Amino acid sequence: MLIQALPSPAAPEAIALADGRQLTVRPITPASKPLIAAAMTRLSPESIRRRFFAPRRELSELELHRLTAMDGWNQYALGACARGADGAFEGIGVARFARISENSTTAELAITVVDAWQGRGIGRALVGRLANAATLRGIRELHAIVLPDNAAIIGLLQRLAPWARWRRDGDNLMAVIPLPAEPVALAALG
Repeated sequence: MLIQALPSPAAPEAIALADGRQLTVRPITPASKPLIAAAMTRLSPESIRRRFFAPRRELSELELHRLTAMDGWNQYALGACARGADGAFEGIGVARFARISENSTTAELAITVVDAWQGRGIGRALVGRLANAATLRGIRELHAIVLPDNAAIIGLLQRLAPWARWRRDGDNLMAVIPLPAEPVALAALG
């Protein structure tokens, strides 16, 4: 049996937004469940539809498990947190990938940012870091399935990966994003 050498888990990283707010970006783990569940309640119905392609208000315990219990090789996610008014961390965004099959070099990408934090560069920060994490894990291509009316994500992906190929995927769009062979400076990703 081939055993993969996993890259070291990323330590929490402090990043500053253009507006001066400080965020912490770190890998999603099972301990992230409460942050993700609470963030779901701060998503608008439109943001939920654009992320999950269907209306819903909360995630089941099984869904929370699947979104947080990743192996770090075939599935990996980064979350962004900020300090709330009470000083406690609140989840504000997630970017994740899941290989289309075990040890494939292609993975599906998903991004979610809480409405009140959209348009501040959080998606860009998360996707850039996630792309590097994917590259370190041998992924060579990301696929992002997007609703055709999701102009924000389409624009983000077009800015971050102008070389991406776009095609129809049923009623949706798919961005096919080839990744470099080596991690790159985040500025080079967009």
